[in-house]
Amino acid sequence: MHSLSHFWRTSRRIYHPRNFSENKRAFAFFIHSAANRKMMEEFYTFFDNYPPLTDFIGKERDFQEVMTRVFLFKNSSMRDRLTAVIHHFNIAQILFSDETLQDLYFGKGITLWKSEDENLPLDLHLQFLTGQRKEGFLTMMLRYEGEKVYQFNFRFDYNADGHISLYVGTLQGTPHGLKTTKILTKKLFGYRPKNMILYFMRIFIQTLGMEDFYVITDEGFYTNSHIIRGNRSKKTFFNDFWLDEGAAADPYEKFFFRMPIEEKRRTYNEIKSQKRNLFRKRYFLMDKIMLVSRPSNTSTACCTKRA
Repeated sequence: MHSLSHFWRTSRRIYHPRNFSENKRAFAFFIHSAANRKMMEEFYTFFDNYPPLTDFIGKERDFQEVMTRVFLFKNSSMRDRLTAVIHHFNIAQILFSDETLQDLYFGKGITLWKSEDENLPLDLHLQFLTGQRKEGFLTMMLRYEGEKVYQFNFRFDYNADGHISLYVGTLQGTPHGLKTTKILTKKLFGYRPKNMILYFMRIFIQTLGMEDFYVITDEGFYTNSHIIRGNRSKKTFFNDFWLDEGAAADPYEKFFFRMPIEEKRRTYNEIKSQKRNLFRKRYFLMDKIMLVSRPSNTSTACCTKRA
């Protein structure tokens, strides 16, 4: 079992305390780790015996913070987060080859799709970004000219029925991306970039053989755990967008909506005649994406129930 001095040293290495806020976080890490040493040992033992990512904690030291801070969803306990970590990485080993996992977590990630149109320099990238660990353990990014436009932070887990599922912890845009969004919406025939990345996520889920897709609610966002601060740090609200895209409450998920894995398209009879050509071009673009974006370096194992 790791000593108390190990947790103290680790707290200083993670936070490099230079001010009151960082000192407070370092002290909190030490207290929570020391008080829950058994669960911390489970955490370390899991990664010590995870062959695809040798020395993951050594290389991604800050990831230990997932255990001691209320991340992922509102009021998550340390046990909740430990279970989420174990489930995610075990499922990832089912879905991806060891080489792909190393690219995702130790390398530069993988490109799931890249536009062949020189006038539309878009690509879809998948990678672990340690700074995004608050909402998930992988990040899907829609990029324009190499710059991020929108991203999903997400993780894999088992739902109440024991099915392998995907849980989105946030959808984020860029702080100053309004101009790019307007340019892209025009180039995508009126299709908003955040709708496009959701379309990509749905393709990704289907490609992996999943049928269950969940998205965080406003109420469930992890910052709502802070009684004093409330949700002041959450600048984006998700519910309206999720509901517009067909999401619905799930009786077994307190902080997540269930999202359909297929986008509902309007029929041409539902579209005004002067806009039908625009939608025809949009749907043609989307159908081409469906054909070329399937990640060839991921497993095609069917995600049914856990054993």
